Amino acid sequence: MLNSSHWRNKIVLRPLLIVLLVAFSMAAKAAGSAEFMAAMKAARSGKDWRPMATAFEGQPLYIYLRQAEFKRDPGKIDFAELQTLLDAHPDALVERAMRRAALKRLHQQGQHAQLLALHRPGQFGLAEDCQAFAAQLALKQPVSAEQAALLYARADQLTPDCKQAFDWLEAQGGLTPAMVQLRFEQALRDRRLDLARALKSRVAKSTGGYAERSYSLAADPAGALASAAKWPVEAALAPHIAGAVERLARSNPRGAEAHRAALSKRYSFSADQIGQMQRAIAIYAAADRLDQAGPWFARMDPAQLDDQAWAWRLRALLNRREFGPALRALDDLPQTLRDDSRWSYVGGRLAQVNAQPAQAKRWFEAAAKDGNFHGFLAADQIEAPYALCDRTPQLDQTARAQASQDPTVARALAWWRFGERSRAFSEWWHGLQQWPQPLRHAAGLLAAEADWYDAAVWALNGDVARSYYSARFPLAHMDTTRQQAVKNGLAPSWVRGLIRAESVWNPEARSSANAHGLMQLLPGTARGVASRHGLSGSNRLNDPDTNIALGSAYLQELSARYGGQPILATAAYNAGPGAVDRWPVAADMPIDLWIETIPYKETREYVPRVLAFTVIYDWRADGKINRLSDRLPGLGQKPVRRVEAVCPEPATPVAKVEP
Repeated sequence: MLNSSHWRNKIVLRPLLIVLLVAFSMAAKAAGSAEFMAAMKAARSGKDWRPMATAFEGQPLYIYLRQAEFKRDPGKIDFAELQTLLDAHPDALVERAMRRAALKRLHQQGQHAQLLALHRPGQFGLAEDCQAFAAQLALKQPVSAEQAALLYARADQLTPDCKQAFDWLEAQGGLTPAMVQLRFEQALRDRRLDLARALKSRVAKSTGGYAERSYSLAADPAGALASAAKWPVEAALAPHIAGAVERLARSNPRGAEAHRAALSKRYSFSADQIGQMQRAIAIYAAADRLDQAGPWFARMDPAQLDDQAWAWRLRALLNRREFGPALRALDDLPQTLRDDSRWSYVGGRLAQVNAQPAQAKRWFEAAAKDGNFHGFLAADQIEAPYALCDRTPQLDQTARAQASQDPTVARALAWWRFGERSRAFSEWWHGLQQWPQPLRHAAGLLAAEADWYDAAVWALNGDVARSYYSARFPLAHMDTTRQQAVKNGLAPSWVRGLIRAESVWNPEARSSANAHGLMQLLPGTARGVASRHGLSGSNRLNDPDTNIALGSAYLQELSARYGGQPILATAAYNAGPGAVDRWPVAADMPIDLWIETIPYKETREYVPRVLAFTVIYDWRADGKINRLSDRLPGLGQKPVRRVEAVCPEPATPVAKVEP
């Protein structure tokens, strides 16, 4: 038997060994990254990089060194060598980039035979296929009018590279007025007004004023509809008028309705066109909270109500506090909506308001099967456990090997290990477009093991992987989120849930609106928060600790502004306080039903998602959950009660949580 001193030494030495192994791994990673990036820098600058990269031959990223060399001096790589290199890496992201760049260079240089040797029909866009057609013409290779006509039919934009092919088609007599008009009509439907404008004069040769009138309905719906009463009636204009009414309804539903009513006296619109106009007018009237929305929905043929129209019809009734008619309308919901826990929960709440407890219980029981915002609230109503169960699997050796050996997975993870997040995610996104589900899920689990949180989440989607909670909801930055939440009087799980929704834990995330970092702060917002709270670092929003400090302080401001109501504060974090101030919550509107009346689709979905993630992070932290209802003033009780989660039986559908 080993003596006690042996065990004491083992207890002390084992953590030390782990620390040393981790340090060694990090040092090796840093060294490998430094060596590779040094070779990359040499390749980019035209220096001899090969002696520096012998250790990387045959490795996933080696082709990037060849790409850097190629970009620096495209002529340095022999064409046959280039072709062999590209053919050896079919469908790789870097292969596509190199092949496309080579095709562009060969086209510019007039190297027609080499261009055709590298060209793959349909691999890229219309421009490359038109360049190949032009190369065939230059080499006097056989081409056909049918081949050129197919290119013409694909031309959804102005494509200068296609001029030679289209001129040849016209010279052969294959470009008919009907083909030109068909392309013009498609451009109008696709809102490609630049293309439609370029084709308009040619279409006018065979259609007269129709071309200008149909174009104006697409380009200036309000102005064209105002003039349409004076135009000669042309049956062909009916679909364009319906489209213009639909587009105008987005900004002016009352004006759109006035034009619809007036022009319906002159035009015989089809049933589909009538439904198209009425649907848009009613939906945008409901979004604008107009009283006319209800009657405008009521006049519609039920067959013309799709899921979106049904949902907005219910929202219009909620806005007018017509809770009885709203409950009755639920009976006519399409099955797709009836199966949605959102509307099951709304049905339960409306039944409660209308004093129908038995019906309310049935709705709540249906909703509580799902592990999301509405499912959690429904579970609270019937005192049921939350449907949360972590089914994250362990990768078996076969799946691990298959995923690790996939070239795109290997390249993405290699870039990630080298700290090149942008390059890594470009490879990852390329892989997501082509990986079958088993490979995608295995890759996602590998990313989770590597603490590459956003890559794991994007790969682990679909019903099967939604309950992989430990992989999809990582416990990242736990100390910082807890410290800043406590400092600002917030629940740590709320801060974590918001980060998960905003950036999926990507500290370098940047939105199209220029929001930065984990909590997606706009620079101006960050500067204001920093000034008001005496914080620094508003110019370092990609630093996780700084971003969490500023974002938590901002969330605290919103919470105080809206009386500690997480629903309103979360809505304001997404849409801005100004928007939420324009959507006042009336005294007779339950706050959970108010969410359904939010005009912005993004915010209407964002609020339940963040609050569901808050519950999940509560559960992930210690296995217990603060009841969601008790966190929301007006719905629950004090003190907040702690509840359990339950693993549903395998036959029960897995929890539905948005990525």
